[in-house]
Formats: sequence, C-alpha cells, structure tokens
Amino acid sequence: MKKTLAPYQLSRTELEVLRELAPSSASVSELAKRVGKSQPTASAAVEELEAKGFVAAKRMGMRKTVEFSQAKHAQLLRELILAYPHIPWESILANSRILPLLRLENAAPASVSRTTEWRAVRNLMAHGIVISEAEGLTVNPRFDKVSEFIRELLNFINSKLAMQVSESAAIVWALGSQFIIRVAAGTAITDERFKPTATTAMATYGIALISDTDYYFFSPLGKALRPEDVALHTILIDGITNITYALIFMAKVKTNPGHLLKAAEKLGLRDQAQGMLGFLTSHKPQPNTVLPKWDEFAERAADYGVRI
Repeated sequence: MKKTLAPYQLSRTELEVLRELAPSSASVSELAKRVGKSQPTASAAVEELEAKGFVAAKRMGMRKTVEFSQAKHAQLLRELILAYPHIPWESILANSRILPLLRLENAAPASVSRTTEWRAVRNLMAHGIVISEAEGLTVNPRFDKVSEFIRELLNFINSKLAMQVSESAAIVWALGSQFIIRVAAGTAITDERFKPTATTAMATYGIALISDTDYYFFSPLGKALRPEDVALHTILIDGITNITYALIFMAKVKTNPGHLLKAAEKLGLRDQAQGMLGFLTSHKPQPNTVLPKWDEFAERAADYGVRI
C-alpha cells in the first residue's frame, strides 16, 4: 500500500511546511524553526515537496529560499490554506487520509482497511469538506477547490510518470490515477505497471497491426488487462478510427459481454459497447452507436483472418 500510494500522499511535516510557506517564502532554517523540526528533517521535506511539484527552491549563497511553485496543484492548495486557515489540513490530507478524496476523483492508488478509510472520511465530513447525498459521498460544493486540487495533483503525477517512461510519451486518455500513453513503437518500458493495450496488445491475440506507435495502460496497482479492457481502450485512444479494429478484436477473441458492459459503464462507453455487441450478433446498425457498414467490416475482418 505504501509504495502505490507514495506518489499521491503528503506527510504531516510536508503539510506543516506548506502552511508556513503559504503567506510568503522562507529559508529552510526558518521553516525548521517554525515547524519545530531539525534542519535536516525540514530540508528532506522540502526535497520531497520539490519532487511533487509543490515548491521551488532558490539558493542565494549559503541561503536556500523556498516558495510555492507555480504548478496548478500547488497554487490550488495554497489558496485553500490561505482561504481556510482554521482547517487542520495537516491532519485531513496527511498520508493515507488523502485517499477518500482520491477515490472521489476516480483514483484508487492503494487499498487500506475499512476502519482507516472511514476515519479519514469522518474527519473530512467533520470539517464539512465531504458531505453525504442520496447518490453517496461527494465533496461539498463550497470546497470545490479541493476537488480541483486533487484533479490537478493527479494530472501532475500522471504526466510525471509518463515522462519517466519516455520524454516523448503523450497521455491520450486519463481517468483519475489511470491513463493511457502513446509512445514510439519499440520503446522499451520496464515499469510493470504499464501494460500494452489497445491496438498494441492485439498482436498477443493474433491480430498484428502495422503501426509506428505503441499504447500502454497505467494503473498504480499494475492490474492485468482483460480482453474487454483491450477492446474498450482501442475505442478510447481514437474512437471513430478504431471502432472497426475493436469489433474485429471482439469477434476473434469472443469477449465476455458482462465484463465488457461493466467495464464500459465505468468509462462512459456503455451505449457504444452495447451497440457493438448487437452489431456483431445482428449484422445491422444499432441506435446511439457509431459503426461501420456490415459488408465493409466483414471484408476488413477477413483481411485479419477473422471469419464472420
């Protein structure tokens, strides 16, 4: 849990440092005094915050001055600290307590015990940040900047992870802490959390497509992909262009309709997935669905050895 959550969490000391920096910049030695920590501890916190994009440090001679960075997620957190100084952000956001907010933004970078997560939720509710509505827990509209902060934090982390794979990597789709990147074909990726997907993964199933681009799906938990995921990811990276390839894949691999529709629901693709399933069985156009003509599809499928 610690490893998968680490990029998304802030320690209590880091948050204490950020509170002190919100009004104005300060030196590391000043920060150490203000938060009641040793200078090495304060210095280590600053280094962590730099890596997470929250602060920028400048050295002038022997003096190292630290200030909030101009990154969106950093400035949003600064605004929250300044706007609500009475809220103990150090206890609300520290360590795994940030997890409920991540989950509300469709991010699930780790698993913790129900008790631990409920305590975090209860703390957020006690300060009015999270409220309970008919459809479930949600962020109080009064604290919409909290949701914006979490989204921008996820964007920053996703971009950083993508750049670690390749400086030319481009995120083509993202939902919370999960995303799909496009890289040059043949790019070596050793991080096992990145799984080949979409048209790149089709070769594993006997559908070899010629392309100068590879696609990889990232999940903090490094979850294995089902054929249904591969089909849906093919639509996500370039919907209209790749629907035919997704249909060919579904026809050849015989994806599980139940698994496909459940996964499609989470991605906002249920109508499209339902229509594609109907198309493969009826050979006819489907409502609310972008599809090729059946004869053209069957001809293209035959080119890849798929007989309809």
